Amino acid sequence: MPEHPACTMTPNPLDEFGVISRFFTDRSFYPSAWPSQGAGDDCAFLDVGPMRLAVTADMMALGSHFLENADPYTVGRKSLAVNLSDLAAAGSEPKAFFLSISLPRIDQCWLDGFSKGLLEEARRFNCPLRGGDTVKSFAKPGQTPYTAISITAMGELPAGKGLTRAGARVGDDIWVSGTPGDAFAALGQIFGYWTFAEPLFGYFRSRMDLPEPRVALGRGLLNVATACCDISDGLVGDLKHILERSSVSARLFWPAFPKSDAMKLLPEAVQRRCILTGGDDYELLFTAPSDLREEILQIAERAKTRVSRIGEIVSAAEPMKIIDEKGTEIAYGTSFNHFGGAGS
Repeated sequence: MPEHPACTMTPNPLDEFGVISRFFTDRSFYPSAWPSQGAGDDCAFLDVGPMRLAVTADMMALGSHFLENADPYTVGRKSLAVNLSDLAAAGSEPKAFFLSISLPRIDQCWLDGFSKGLLEEARRFNCPLRGGDTVKSFAKPGQTPYTAISITAMGELPAGKGLTRAGARVGDDIWVSGTPGDAFAALGQIFGYWTFAEPLFGYFRSRMDLPEPRVALGRGLLNVATACCDISDGLVGDLKHILERSSVSARLFWPAFPKSDAMKLLPEAVQRRCILTGGDDYELLFTAPSDLREEILQIAERAKTRVSRIGEIVSAAEPMKIIDEKGTEIAYGTSFNHFGGAGS
């Protein structure tokens, strides 16, 4: 057998995005392939004749993305919702999805709940299941095999259109939908970071288990936003992807951040931890020219979605800052990153 060249190690450990950049970013030219762009964004765009497709794929597992004892109905709904959120971030209309699932055994009761939630979410957004694969998962002796769920979702876009993380310009406003932080408030209690009594925990748990894909808002922003992504790993962390791709920086205003009534009841330090770096919200974070504020509010009203203007895009020469009501810069932790650990 031919010898393989020696592996070249990077000086620092790679995180999730470092792995993607180093090992799975293929810039080769394929002359007969569909033209594509958007690699590194929430969706890839494939130009097929006069049509543009938005395609996203996510892998999820019980015990990692979901608690081991999670309700299979909410697992089914959320599994598809997080993919629909990626399509929303691209401004696309959902059209179809494909499911591959690895199961340690055939548990008909679990599958009944999972499929019910999955297909209810599909019908809500007119995005049918069109294929996939089912396999059995195995584990070493003494270990427990786990359930893994992989979904590839596809949406449709007008030719040449599609929102990406690149495109934010100096002077743009920074907006966010919904009330970020609610999902992580529940996760923090589950992990033992803090404790809330009912009904607070019940509200936060519902936001974690059943995120709402902002599909209508994303479609409305298609010709308005300059950059967009969804918040899966934490607002600050996902905003940094926009800043890096757009070669700009940001100034955020903490008093402008939207907070649910439940979030307002929590200590200030917990609010900042949840809202700034918590993640698992699947809200849309986007930038747009400042002269389009009224149009954005009208789009949000038609989409029946709350949006809040939380900052502005500034020159890349300035460090990103978050300013409190006194004009003082506040500190923030790091957002979630597979292989990089949860934010502190």
